[in-house]
Amino acid sequence: MIFSSIDIGTNTIRIQIAKKGDNCTFEFLYRESKIARLGQGLLKNGCLSEKSIKRAIDILKKYLSLSKKYKADKIFACATSAVREAKNSNEFLDKAKQLEINISVIDSDKEAYLTHKGITYFLKDTLNNLKWAAFDLGGGSTEFIFSKGKKLTGTFSIPLGVVKLLERFIKHDPPSKEELENATSFFMDNLNIYNPEKNIDVLVANAGTVTSLAAIDLGLENYSYNKTEGYKLTLQSVDKILNKIMKLNAEQRLKEFRILEKGREDVIVVGAYLVKNLMNYFKKKYIITTNGSLREGILVEELCREEY
Repeated sequence: MIFSSIDIGTNTIRIQIAKKGDNCTFEFLYRESKIARLGQGLLKNGCLSEKSIKRAIDILKKYLSLSKKYKADKIFACATSAVREAKNSNEFLDKAKQLEINISVIDSDKEAYLTHKGITYFLKDTLNNLKWAAFDLGGGSTEFIFSKGKKLTGTFSIPLGVVKLLERFIKHDPPSKEELENATSFFMDNLNIYNPEKNIDVLVANAGTVTSLAAIDLGLENYSYNKTEGYKLTLQSVDKILNKIMKLNAEQRLKEFRILEKGREDVIVVGAYLVKNLMNYFKKKYIITTNGSLREGILVEELCREEY
């Protein structure tokens, strides 16, 4: 059978179409990510804008068409930070329902839980018997996950992501060092509230900022899931990329790094700056990047409950 899973985030809407095999294996037929910036202006207004909703619905229409093209038997769709926080989220959910896409709005705990399943699906051999932590740096929230091998030991979520930090702290393009420091300090103050475990063997990261940094470090012009999966992105590489992108404005970043999707050229700087600080915080010289995330975790949770 063939299934679609859709992850509706604050910045990005992602689809995966997969054919399920035996023993919780999947053949990935199609994967795509589109920037909708659904949460644009949410921090200021508390609502999803009409333009943001339209962008998101247009993407969902395309994803529905793709699902039909691949003859998907069922579509699973989850929405996270922007939709769960917006006062008018029903406007978006009702429009999606008219497309016959029923969206589950999940809380931060469920988001972290499903993301853990997505990560371990891809990295279970790499992380076997290791004590590891992961961060999923999104547009509106960041989930932190702690595990031993495949066993989840703890999670928490901070209601801050790259879109919120951009809108709250970044007023110039390129951002000033002071703006980046202020954004990062605010994030780290929120992180310190949880006093997370730092005695870990490996630090893992996913989501668009990290996978984009991995793709830039690899010199890719077209994104490759295979090349970025399990890639060791070093602190030295992140620092090198940061030194470049901090000197460029948004338009120049798009020209210099063709791998960047339009809509990520503004958030990538504050995102990369935060990644660097998180690596230093956990005292790791590299992170293992993965495409395993909520999108994959949805399928594992729904279809592999007895096997995984």
